[in-house]
Amino acid sequence: MATKSQIYKNVEKLFLSLGGHENIQYFTHCMTRMRFHLHDWDKANENEIKDGGYAVGVNKNKSNGEFQVIIGPEVESFYNAFCEVNGYDEDGKTLIVKNDKPNLTEKQNKEIVDMKNRFRVKGSFNKALSFISKVFAPIVIPLVGYGLILTIASLITVEWSGSDSSLAANSHFFKEFSGILSILVNSFSLFVTVAVGYTTAKALRCNGIYGIIIALVLTSPGLINMGDVKPADGQSILGAYDGWTLFGDGVKYPWKINFNGLIIPMIVVVSFGAFLEIQTNKIKQSTLKMIIQPIAIIGGGFLFGVFIVAPVGLLFTNYLSIGINWLSTNSIAKYIAIPVVGGLYGPLVITGLHHSLTPIILQGQAIYGATLIQGFCTISNVSQGVASIAFVVLHRRVSKMKDIGVSNGVSAIVGGITEPSLYTINLKHLFPLIGCSIGTFFGTMIMVASNSYALQGASSIFGILMFLQQAPEKTGATTWIGGGYLWGTISVLTSCIITFVATYSLGKTKYFWNRSREILLNDFHEDINELKLLPKTKKAKRA
Repeated sequence: MATKSQIYKNVEKLFLSLGGHENIQYFTHCMTRMRFHLHDWDKANENEIKDGGYAVGVNKNKSNGEFQVIIGPEVESFYNAFCEVNGYDEDGKTLIVKNDKPNLTEKQNKEIVDMKNRFRVKGSFNKALSFISKVFAPIVIPLVGYGLILTIASLITVEWSGSDSSLAANSHFFKEFSGILSILVNSFSLFVTVAVGYTTAKALRCNGIYGIIIALVLTSPGLINMGDVKPADGQSILGAYDGWTLFGDGVKYPWKINFNGLIIPMIVVVSFGAFLEIQTNKIKQSTLKMIIQPIAIIGGGFLFGVFIVAPVGLLFTNYLSIGINWLSTNSIAKYIAIPVVGGLYGPLVITGLHHSLTPIILQGQAIYGATLIQGFCTISNVSQGVASIAFVVLHRRVSKMKDIGVSNGVSAIVGGITEPSLYTINLKHLFPLIGCSIGTFFGTMIMVASNSYALQGASSIFGILMFLQQAPEKTGATTWIGGGYLWGTISVLTSCIITFVATYSLGKTKYFWNRSREILLNDFHEDINELKLLPKTKKAKRA
C-alpha cells in the first residue's frame, strides 16, 4: 500500500496528466475507479497515466462520458487526496482554489475565512460544538419540513378537552388524514436518525455509507422504541423491556433498544464506527482490507451500540424513572429537583432520552392520576420555540436566518416539536439552549409550588389544556387558588418571558456574540458586525 506522501505525488501527477482544472469538469469514484468527466479527452495523456505506477489501467466509457482511471481498493483514500492536493471540495466539483489569480468570489471567500480566524473562539469545547454544527447543518431544511408536518399532526390529534376530544377522534376525514400524516412523521423521524449517521461519518472525514448502514441496523423494526414500553404497576422499565437471553433464560441482556430518535447515542456509535474505519485503513493488504473493514465497522458498530451504548441509556432511563417518581411525590424534594430536571429537559431531548419519560408519565399517571412531568415538558418545549425567536430578534438583520428561525420556533410552540429549533439554532449557538433552561427552571418552580398537575397529552402551547383544575386526591396536594389552568398558564408565560430575556441578554455577551458571528459567517456569509452598522451608514448618507 502506498504511503501518504506517495499518494500525494500520484494524485498531483494524475491531475496534470488529465489537463488540470481547465480540462476537468467533475469527478466521482466507485469501489475501484476514479471516474472523470473531461472537457476534452484528447488533452488527457493516457500513456502517462498508465506508466505512472499508481493506476492499474484506463477505461474510456463514451456512452456515459466517463474517463475512468482504475486505482484499486484504496480508491477512496486516493480520491480524498486528489481533492485535498488539487484544491477541490469533497464533492469532486467545487473548486476551493483554482489558480494564482483569484476572482472576486474567491477574494470574498478568503476575506470571510480571514475574518472567521480572527474572531474564532478557541478551545476543545468550541471544537466539539463545531463538530455538532457540521453534523446538523446538512439536514436543516428537512428539519424545518419535519417540524411543520409534526405541527399539523399535533393540531389534529391533540385532546382539546379530555379523552376522545381531538379532531381525529371526532371526524372520519381527520382520522384518516392523521393516519397519512403519521406515515410522514415516522418516516421523517427515521430519516433524521439515519441522516445523522451519514453526516457524523462525513464530519469525521469517513465513509458516510457506513454511517447510514449502522444507523439502519440500529433502527431495525425488530428493535423496540423506548416510548412504546409500558411498564405494569410496580414494574420497572428494565423489567418491561424485551431483550435477548444469550446468557440464560433468566438473564435479559442486551435489551432490544431501537435507536430511532436517539440522536446523541447514534452520534456516539457512528463515531466509534469511524474510529474502526480509521484503524482498518492501516491494513496494507488491499484484498484483506476489503474483507475485514466492512465487517469490523458494521458489526463492531452494531455490537458497540447494542451491548454498551443502549444498555447505558436504558440503565440511565430506569434510574431516572425511579428518581423522578420519588422526586415528584416527595413533599420537600419536588420543589428543588423537579425545576432542575425541567431545566435539563432540553438537553435530554438532544440525547433522545426524552422518549424515556413517556413510560414514566404513564406509570405516574396510573398510580396518582396525573404527573408534574407532563407540565414541565410543555413549559420546556414552548420555551425552546421562544428561545429560537429571541435569537432571530437579536440577529434580525441576517435575513436568511429569519425564515428558518421563525418557522422552527412556531413548530416548537404550536406543535411541541423542538428538534428543528434545537439542531438548527439553540444547540448550535448554545446560548438559546441555556436561556431556555433558565426560563424553564423558573416556570417549573411556579408549576410545582402551585401543585399544577397535568395529564399526558400535547406538549405544546395546547398543553395548557392538559393541566387539571385540582391536583389528584392521591397526590395529597392542593392546587393554589385559581386552579391548575390559571397557574399552568402563568408557569408557561413566566418561562417564556425569562427565556426571551435570558437568551437575548446572553447573545449580546462578547463570547456568544463572536461565536454566533463565526457560525453565521460560515452558514450564510453575513457578518453581524457589519450588518449592525448598516442603519448608521444609511443615516450618515442622508446627512
